[in-house]
Amino acid sequence: AAHRRLVRSASALALLSLLTTAPPGGARADGTTLVHPPFGHCLGITRVTSFHLFLHFGGRTRFDEPSGITAVKLRSKDDPSTPHDDDELTVFGLNSGRSEIIFNTSLYSASIYGSVGGGPGRFREPTDLAADERGNLFVTDTGNDRIVRLAYEGDTLRYVRSFGTRGAGEREFRAPGCIALGGSGRLYIADTGNDRVVVMTGTGRVLRMFDGTGELPGGLKRPLGLDAVEADSRWVAGRRSFVVVSDLGGRRLSTFSLEGSLLDTVSAGALAIDGASFGYLAVDYYGNIYAVDERLGAIHKFDSTLGHVATFGSSRTGEGEFDRPRGITIWRRFGQVFVTERAGAQYYWIGTDIVDASIAPERGEREAAREIGYRLTEVSRVTGEILDRDGAVVRTLFANRRRPIGRGTERWDGRLEDGGTPEPGLYTLRLRARATYSSGNYFEDVEEVPFRVTEPAQ
Repeated sequence: AAHRRLVRSASALALLSLLTTAPPGGARADGTTLVHPPFGHCLGITRVTSFHLFLHFGGRTRFDEPSGITAVKLRSKDDPSTPHDDDELTVFGLNSGRSEIIFNTSLYSASIYGSVGGGPGRFREPTDLAADERGNLFVTDTGNDRIVRLAYEGDTLRYVRSFGTRGAGEREFRAPGCIALGGSGRLYIADTGNDRVVVMTGTGRVLRMFDGTGELPGGLKRPLGLDAVEADSRWVAGRRSFVVVSDLGGRRLSTFSLEGSLLDTVSAGALAIDGASFGYLAVDYYGNIYAVDERLGAIHKFDSTLGHVATFGSSRTGEGEFDRPRGITIWRRFGQVFVTERAGAQYYWIGTDIVDASIAPERGEREAAREIGYRLTEVSRVTGEILDRDGAVVRTLFANRRRPIGRGTERWDGRLEDGGTPEPGLYTLRLRARATYSSGNYFEDVEEVPFRVTEPAQ
């Protein structure tokens, strides 16, 4: 029920928290890998710009290098007696150039916290932030070489403490970059200037550091993008833990165990997309990884073993395009995706796309059994049908069958619904896929592949 009512008042949340939707058209590779909510959820507003910011705050602020962003369902905002508000999130976004945090305090109001400086409530070009359901908020105060802890209380942010000074020792940082917060409360910090990842408690105690040897496999060189998954966290499938990091100026993406052992790595050059790079990162419910490409204005999607799944978007300001995208966060429960860009923000849902659908006779068979192939850009529920030349369904092969991300194969035995064989002529394979997230209640991708039966099946 909560899924079907996803963001019932999302138009207010989206507009007044300055995070709205962008439609999926113009995707370079996969047009429905990300989708925007239907009109009733967003009133057709597609992208937040400086104009929307001015309408809400007047001249109090302006977009200046938006960067990190995080979204969370706060316990203090939850009514436990009903699931109807489970999808109403609090979204915190960094306006890095002005050293401030913009966040919504309700479905209808938003606020600003912070200014330039080094004392409590002040930042210097902060890069990223992470929050938990209890209202703890951690900010990488990059220019001040420290981590700042805040608390969300009574619709305001309160300074709690900071930890870290400039240096290379324990509890010291040099320009810390992205930060992730595990379900255990552990912090994972890209200590960019020290070429390492630091794992800490929420009170600032260092648990471990892993830093490898520079450009060698398993090493780190100026890490920037980072996200972490802890297997026992809420809204995590598969019981797989890892930390994903982008480094080498965006040329490399690597996953590590929580103890720092290298799991997988891929270079941007392996994508066969000229100029591809990896920046800020986010991991979804299934462990798929989304890497923002600021230069190309795109988002590269990988599975949990760093197999490339899709590339979405291009570098402009139209529909389904990004203008220098930077920060990204995913609310894993419902598949809500928030992306900051040069002068605003966009809001998507995780969708799915069917790619490379095909149907061909099985090897050694003559017009009897046929093999069906396709690729999915998301875990999906898939329906397969055979249609005659008039578009009537003459065989349902499978219905609403859950299938994993990546390459899939199915089989048609060459029989019709009544057990008979098809007459010679033109037929169509129709595949329909819906994501298992909330978008699946509103969107499906449909692919049709015509084929010919030249003689009765044997």
